[in-house]
Amino acid sequence: MLRRWADLCWLAMAGLGIAGFCGMAHAADGVCSTAQPLTEVQRSVRFAPYLTRADESAAVTLPDHLPLDLRSENVKIRYELDTRACAGAPAAALWMFRVGAPYRIEADGKPLTLLSANDLARPGVGRAVPRGELAGVYNGRIPALFALPPGARIVRVELQTLPYLPSGLVLVTMGPTNLLLPVHINAMSSVVGFADAASGVVLVVGLMALLLWLPRWRDFSLLWLAMACALWGVRGLIYFDNTVPGEPLLFEQLNAINALLAAVTIAWAVLHLVRPVNPLHVAVMRWATALSLLAFPLAELAGRGAAGARALAQAVGTSVICWLAVQIWQRRRTLALRSFIAFTVCLAALMLGLGHDLLVVVGVLPPTSDAYLFWGFVAVLIGFALMSGEYVVLTLNRAERSNEELERRVAQKSEALESSYRQLRGSEQETARAQERERLMRDMHDGMGAQLMTALRGVERGALTPAQVAQSLQDGLDELRMLMDSTDMGQYLPGALATWRNRWDSRLSAAGVQLAWRIDDSLDGIKLANDVALQVMRILQEAATNIVKHSQAKGMALDAAVRGGELHIAVTDDGVGLPEAQTRPGARGLKNMHYRAAQIGATLQVSRQPPPLTGSRVWLVVPLRDTV
Repeated sequence: MLRRWADLCWLAMAGLGIAGFCGMAHAADGVCSTAQPLTEVQRSVRFAPYLTRADESAAVTLPDHLPLDLRSENVKIRYELDTRACAGAPAAALWMFRVGAPYRIEADGKPLTLLSANDLARPGVGRAVPRGELAGVYNGRIPALFALPPGARIVRVELQTLPYLPSGLVLVTMGPTNLLLPVHINAMSSVVGFADAASGVVLVVGLMALLLWLPRWRDFSLLWLAMACALWGVRGLIYFDNTVPGEPLLFEQLNAINALLAAVTIAWAVLHLVRPVNPLHVAVMRWATALSLLAFPLAELAGRGAAGARALAQAVGTSVICWLAVQIWQRRRTLALRSFIAFTVCLAALMLGLGHDLLVVVGVLPPTSDAYLFWGFVAVLIGFALMSGEYVVLTLNRAERSNEELERRVAQKSEALESSYRQLRGSEQETARAQERERLMRDMHDGMGAQLMTALRGVERGALTPAQVAQSLQDGLDELRMLMDSTDMGQYLPGALATWRNRWDSRLSAAGVQLAWRIDDSLDGIKLANDVALQVMRILQEAATNIVKHSQAKGMALDAAVRGGELHIAVTDDGVGLPEAQTRPGARGLKNMHYRAAQIGATLQVSRQPPPLTGSRVWLVVPLRDTV
């Protein structure tokens, strides 16, 4: 900062002291050997036809202050600079520190060549290096060094649009190139400095904010911060260059639009961090921004009013920053002290830069003053980016701690659930064992107990022959074996049928009945509940008992298969068949078989075989969906 003010003081001293010395030197030898500040130039003003004002021309001193009526897009201003003092110099240059608007510069109808200070500063380069188009429009904000062609007596500078400053030409010096080059390099360092690097940093910060926003798309503060960084970073890259891309008026108006949108996006980014906000204030800011932006195309369509549109945008942008500062101040008790201090420092830097540049724009400060708004915005963007980054880090830390707490609670709940599951599993096993004991006791009471009680009563009354007693005891023994098998065979159906066959094969052979065993492969893998398997075996036992006792059969066949999700078991014989009296519903054996089938939800059919076959047929259908 001190260096910049020293440069400006040096330039002012050059304007006061060097002019007399250079004038005496020129008068003495007639050679352009020293830097000569131009203090007086000729200004010509040409008005648009509809303004009905006569064109005017007058000699003015630099810096040239322009009245308000000359700061319009319908006024063309041209300056004529007397460069006869350096007309005979072989390597003269014209240095322009600042111009109030984009401009063109020429001598004798030919554009001047812009010298590249960076190229001339390199060792070994001893000639003028052109930069850009010869007939280009130059940015008045950036110091420029032009090569004066030999013999040039008059240089004309024409402003291409309305000025952004209340001045036209500010400071012009002519002299040898080797003397003006260090001055130009020093001024470039003072005015431009590290603008490109700062713009690059701001763009990188904006990209990082955008990348942080993508996985956290509900956090709009990061999105608005990324937009603000993009706006201001692009502005730094464009407006700190010597040449003007595109239409000069559009170039100047976009600068005001960029500053307005940058102020609004910064305000939105901060407000999303320090909620809540009064909805009325938000609505007013939105409408003010929309009307300010609308003023620019309306001024373009009307052909006038561009300065008013620019002033409105500057006023709204300044109001938004001031309103944001008020919002931060009102939340000083709710914000963390560190955040409040950081917001205050950043906004103070921005408001100081904004106030300084506004004073330059309205003419209170001299037009040679440095511009600080760019650096104020850079400081604010980087500061807010650091605070947003800290906020994101804190949020991620809280999320990580929340995840750890959630994982700990899930582990506790999982352990409790596993303990409950173990208890439930033990309870279910105990319940299953109790149910199994209850079933065995019920089956023993209803089956084997009833048979033994019947045999006992028959023996006590002497109503049973020894053969009948033996048969009753055999039936009780078979029932006991089936009960034992039902606990050992598990749920595997082929195993249960094989056990039943092992029990009955020898008894059928002793009765002269040949067993045909036809088990389909579809039974592989079929499992039945213990009580279902027991009832199926009892039905088969009753059918086999009837064949041995009553059918006088020579052969018996058992067919079993699974069809359509149902177990089909058929028991047939080649005996005399069932008598008509035995097919009545009241028959005891058949009634028991139907009762057992109903208990497991099965269907049982007992009938004679159709002619020419003889014998009987027992067909049992068990639904597997309820028993597997």
